[in-house]
Parts: sequence; C-alpha cells; structure tokens
Amino acid sequence: MMILVALIGQTVGAQSASTTSKLASIREHMERGLALFVAGKHTEAAAEFESGYAKHKYSAFLFNAGVAYQKSGDVDRALGKFQGYMSADPKAPDIEKVHARVAALEGIRAAKRLTPVTPSDAGADAGDAGPTAAAPPPIELDLDGTDSIRSLVVVETEPAMAPLVVFQKVSPGAQTFKYGEGHPGWKRIMETRSPTSLSLSEGRYHIVIDKFRDYHVSETDIDVAPGHVYHFKANLSQGVFMSFLRVSSNVKGAHVFLDDPEKRKPEWGTTPYGELVPAGTHEVLVEIPGFQPVQHKFELTNGEQKEVEVSLSRVGYGFLRIDGDAAVLKVRIDDKAAGVWRSGEPPLDLRATAGQHNVTVTAEGRKDFEQLIRVPAGKVLPIHLKLIPRFPRGTAWTQAIIGAVAGGAGVYLGLESEDLKEALEKDGANGILTADDDRVLKGQLFAAGADAGFVLGGVLAVLSTYNFIRDPLPESSHKADKSVEFEDPLNRRPHTGGKAVSVHRPRHRDLMARRRDQAWRKPREPEERGSFQLGPRASGSGAGFFVGGSF
Repeated sequence: MMILVALIGQTVGAQSASTTSKLASIREHMERGLALFVAGKHTEAAAEFESGYAKHKYSAFLFNAGVAYQKSGDVDRALGKFQGYMSADPKAPDIEKVHARVAALEGIRAAKRLTPVTPSDAGADAGDAGPTAAAPPPIELDLDGTDSIRSLVVVETEPAMAPLVVFQKVSPGAQTFKYGEGHPGWKRIMETRSPTSLSLSEGRYHIVIDKFRDYHVSETDIDVAPGHVYHFKANLSQGVFMSFLRVSSNVKGAHVFLDDPEKRKPEWGTTPYGELVPAGTHEVLVEIPGFQPVQHKFELTNGEQKEVEVSLSRVGYGFLRIDGDAAVLKVRIDDKAAGVWRSGEPPLDLRATAGQHNVTVTAEGRKDFEQLIRVPAGKVLPIHLKLIPRFPRGTAWTQAIIGAVAGGAGVYLGLESEDLKEALEKDGANGILTADDDRVLKGQLFAAGADAGFVLGGVLAVLSTYNFIRDPLPESSHKADKSVEFEDPLNRRPHTGGKAVSVHRPRHRDLMARRRDQAWRKPREPEERGSFQLGPRASGSGAGFFVGGSF
C-alpha cells in the first residue's frame, strides 16, 4: 500500500509539473503574439499565434491568428483561421458571432471580386494595356462589438468530470452573481464538464462547478483581459477554487522562493513562472546574483488569478576579473593593495564599488600599468593585461661608463700635460732646457689626449643621457571583454532530462582564436644587437660612439 501511494504521488507530481510547463509554453506564445499585435506587427503576430497552435491545439490561437490576418487586410487567411476555429471548437461560447464574422468577410471578399476595374493612366496611354483592379475596401473589424483577441481559460477539478457552467456579464449594471438566485445581467454561455478549455473575449465571467456526487457547489469570478492564459482548479472536497499565482520580473530567470524566506527548500520556479497555489497569505523571495533580492507579501483569495511583478535593481558593486602575460601581477585599486595573480591560476576576481577606480598593476621587469577603469554595477568586467618589458638601458650605462672613463683620462692627461709644461718652463728659465728634450713631445701628446678625452667624454655623456630618457616601446595596456553576469550557483545543477550530458570540447577555431589572444598578450623581449665598429652609430636600441662594440 505504501508503494502504491508513493507511485501515485510521483505520478501526480509529474503530471502537475508537465501541466505547469505546458501552460508556461502556451502563455509565452500567447503573450508574444499579443505584444506583436499591439505593436502593429499583425502578420508577425498571426505567425506567432499559428506557431502556438502548432504546438498546443487550443482554438484561441486560431481565432487570434484570424483577427491578426484580418487586421493586416489578408481576408483569405483570416477566413481560413476563423473557419478552422469553428471546426476545432464548434461549441465555443461565441460560435454564432464567429459565424456572422465569417459571413461578413465572405461578403467583403465577394464584393472585392465583383468590383469594376478602371484603366490606369499608363494603360490609357498605351492603348489597351489592361485594366487595373481598384484598391480593396477597408475591412470592418468590429463585427461582434470588439476587435480584441481571445484569451485561453483552462478549468480543472479534483476529481475530474464535474459539471461546469460559465456565465458572462452582459450588463454593466449587473449585480454580483449569486448561485441559486436570479442573476439578471448575466448570460449562460456554456455548459460542459471538467477538465475544459475556453476561448473567451475580454470581460467578466462567473464559473460554477455544480453539485457533483457528494461534493458541494464551487464557484469563482474571473476577469478576462485580451491575449492571456488563465488556469483554474477546483478542489471539490473543500468546495473552493485554488488560486493561481504568477511571478515575473524585469530579469528573466530570477529564482523564486515561495513561503521559504530562508531558502531551505528548492526554488519554486524561475521568472516568469506561474502555478496553482492554495488561497491565503503568501510571501515570495525573488533573487538572482548581481541584483538586490526582493521580498513581497500578499493575500490570495479563492480562485484569484494574481500576477506579481517584481523590479530587481543591480547591486552597488561589481568585480574586475584580471589576468595577464606576466608571471606575477600585483594589483592595487585606488592605491590600496587588492590582490596578486600568478600565471597558471584562474583569473583574479577583485570586488569594488560600482564606478571609476584607479587601477595600478606592476610586475617585475615590466612597465607599470595605471588607468581609470569603470567597474560595472552587478557585473564582472574581464581585464586582460599586456605589460610591456622595460626598455633595456645597457647601452646608456655603457656610454656613461666609457664617457666617465674618457673624461677621467682627459683630466689625468691634462694634469700631466700641465706638470710637464711647468717643468719645461722652469728649466727654460734656468737655461738648462735642451732642444731635443723628449718632454716637449710627451706634453703635446698628453694635451692632445686630454682634449680627446674631454670631447669623447662629453659626447658620450650627451648620448647616455638621451638613451636613458629614450623609450621606443609602447606603454603597458589592457583589453577589456564585454562585462558578464555574476555566476549563478543554482544554474550549476545538471538538467539532463534523461539525456546524456555532452562535454564541450574546443573546436579548432576556438583554439586558434585562443592562441591569437595569447600572442596579443605576450610581447617580444627587446634585444640589443652587438656590433664591432669605431665611431658613432644609431640603432633601434640606442645611439652612441662605439669603440670595439656595444654591450
């Protein structure tokens, strides 16, 4: 017995989930078609309604497609859809009005075919080039007092096969419907048994589940708006209709928790989502990463169809997701240490308040990166850093050292030359200086060497200063991808539906794109080419006066 109860419970739960999913699909087609219709895209609206009917054989889709085609001026297609509606639902509450609409459209079509034609100006000039048909007359839409499209109303009972009566309010001054009493201003439009689906126009209706077996009467009012889907279910043992709750938000896919603020149970659904729920006080929690959660408390009466619309706002912070082409990146945000990323690790996620921030990234041997970056609210901004190696200063240091040595040698030779000059002048004054004194030539050579040392030292000093300042390499930069939503932990759960889960493998194009991106991020190290020469030389790594080579 326990196994049987469990199996029945599983079957009922599966049927309920299937019904909810089916109604969600019906509602999606109906609302999308209505939106297109309201936007004046009548042909597209008709196609959407036809798509809904192809998946779900409810006559309301056919009627709405007919209205959309009629609005677009396509009489033939409109007639086809209305005739299909009458065939699919011969006991529809408005069947007589639809017959009248079809008869009127057929009259319009016949009149259009019999309309005399007038020759065009071009035809008159060309002789008898043929008549041109006159423009078709406008199609009268308001054949049944309204041009609104139909809504679908699904009524179920537990147990099924209960007698069901539907009344429509036809007089604006009609009193509230009371079962068992006279009800002037209300018109009985249908008698059937549950479960059933009704195609109803805009207005107020009253549904009565008559006495059935040992069950009492159940009844409820319903206000029908154009192009909607309504779901009613009566629990005959309690004598009341269940309420229908639908939660939608400005963010599709937000998680809805019903009467579970602590989130101890699985989510009730994701927006937009609707399902039958018992009447009473309820509370919904709507949340999704990147947005502020919203709680809403409300009361549901028996049979009420309630739509709760929630507006979610972005949180006031976001993340920078940082990686780069250096071995180790040290990141500072607004001059405060924020984190360290190392090559081979996942990108570094850094939280910051939404808005502009000064981001500084340093790496050993690379130029610093510093720039104002705007952190998006409630999103993640991936940043790929391209840090350029610092330009080598070996040439500048070589020039500076050689220049200093040359200058020092010039000073030394200059001092030696002055000493020899003083000694020669002293010996000349004393009359002991001879004409072949080798100190004369030696002093001249020392003086020339001093001058050469000063010139070479000065030239190398200028060149080394230039090469210390010069930097032909670009500055470090970054590449920002399109911001992405926060990761949603609830979406990690597998939804296989009994099918095998496929593993995504990168395609050849993906691998090539990844390699190109890595090539973009990995700059070449600048090289200094050696040379052996004497004299000034300019190259990509610097300029200077080289004696024997550069280092």
